[in-house]
Amino acid sequence: MRGDLVGAGDRWIPEDEYQLILARVPIACVDLLPLSAEASPRVGLILRQTPAGPGWCLVGGSVLRNEPIADALRRHLIATLGSGTSLHPESLTFATTIEYFTQPGIGDFHDPRKHAIAHTYAGVCSGTPEPAGEADRFAWFALDRLPSEEEFGFGQGRVVKQVLAKLGLS
Repeated sequence: MRGDLVGAGDRWIPEDEYQLILARVPIACVDLLPLSAEASPRVGLILRQTPAGPGWCLVGGSVLRNEPIADALRRHLIATLGSGTSLHPESLTFATTIEYFTQPGIGDFHDPRKHAIAHTYAGVCSGTPEPAGEADRFAWFALDRLPSEEEFGFGQGRVVKQVLAKLGLS
């Protein structure tokens, strides 16, 4: 990919245009909390760099024009954890919508890079995760062994709690 273009391989926007968009328009995003296919529930998180340093996060990113949400979730899962990982589409459960504001204090969540509106889902995933892209690491966590709030990026520990409550797993 050329350095002056922004994208995930399937989206090409010149950097100056992308920055103009980010400065003016909220970005539609999806986030996924991977659930293990095993009998005892576990959740998957990626460790990635955030503006505040490394943090555990959900899998996710922007939705492309004319892209169904389930396709966006699957695309981000594969881009982040490799083609050996799959999402069971029938298991997808909508959990919540989270807004990340560029300025702290407007809402509950903050991302200095962009104003994002993230439709957040949980879904069963299987396969062998191979962290790629923004993911430095991937780990499965038992529900009683989640990272502390301070170890999450973008305040997503609170999002994980909301998703687990919606699923009746808290």
